[in-house]
Amino acid sequence: MLRHFNSIITMASNAAKQAKLPMAAESETLTNDENAPKKKSFLSYKTTSVAANCAPPRTIRTDFPDLIRLGIYFGIYLSVGTTSFYALRDHIRGKKTNDFIDSLYLCVVTMTTVGYGDLVPHSFLSQLICSVFITVGMCLFGIVVKIAANYLVMKQQMVLINALHMAQKIGPMEALKEIESLKIDYTKCLISLIAMAVHFVIGIFILVTVEGMDFTDAVYCVCTTMTTVGFGDESFSTESGRMFGIIWISTGTSCLGQLFLYIAEIYTDIETRKLIKWVISNKIIAKKDLEAADHVEDDKVYGAADFILYKLKEMGKIKQEDISFAMKDIDDVIKDLYVANQSVSDMIPAQSSQNK
Repeated sequence: MLRHFNSIITMASNAAKQAKLPMAAESETLTNDENAPKKKSFLSYKTTSVAANCAPPRTIRTDFPDLIRLGIYFGIYLSVGTTSFYALRDHIRGKKTNDFIDSLYLCVVTMTTVGYGDLVPHSFLSQLICSVFITVGMCLFGIVVKIAANYLVMKQQMVLINALHMAQKIGPMEALKEIESLKIDYTKCLISLIAMAVHFVIGIFILVTVEGMDFTDAVYCVCTTMTTVGFGDESFSTESGRMFGIIWISTGTSCLGQLFLYIAEIYTDIETRKLIKWVISNKIIAKKDLEAADHVEDDKVYGAADFILYKLKEMGKIKQEDISFAMKDIDDVIKDLYVANQSVSDMIPAQSSQNK
């Protein structure tokens, strides 16, 4: 894991060195101007926001063909499964309404792992075929989990890289302040919750009106279906109800999976912000900056001690009056060292003359 983290840092450093954009040339021209500000405002880098409005990287965009391919896989699964269960309709027992609708309904219930038990295979061949489709359906959902995990990991990496770029462009302290001001976006999670609530209401309404269930039984059936528990004591038993259930179960499990993805994305954003703050905070005072601070430059930094005090003030750890007292003490120490060195240098010629 540490090697993976270091590789991300290396990627960010190499990308920063190789990036030669017109913006960089423009900022260099502005820095050479005496009247130009030394640092650019964060507004020019608003497009590289750290935790919000992060554009999907190129590696994430390549997942869209995977989603298309996954949709094709699910289409093939439903087609082959419905055809197989239709061919084995005499080997399936339970509450039957229409052969084709029952076959498609059984395929969807099997794929989504709801498993009501209102239609079950009762011969060796039908049980074997059903076991195969159960395994294949679980593998398809495993691919969905893989795509979602890949999206979250790549987003975390790209957010970290963008944050390191931002720290190099506008300074680590400004980047940390901007990260602190950013808010986690809960909009998608709220929309998904609203969609789930609407889905619940629609399911309860259809179960009460079409299936003729009591309100409490309808709520119970909706909850067991949406959570894919599917006890089977309450289920869709009419032809119209199963036609609705085919669509409702598929979209309901999709909404539930999407809600889980958004919750995981929010948690990832929170943890990514902590990681970014840790990385940038540990890189505020680099060794090269301390070495550069040993030389007088632009009458601003006179030495490593002054540089460290400046950074502490920038971080809000100390105030300007604290710096004045500290610098006075440092000047006194430097004067004492200068007097001591002069005394030693004066004593050395006297000793050498006595030796002579």
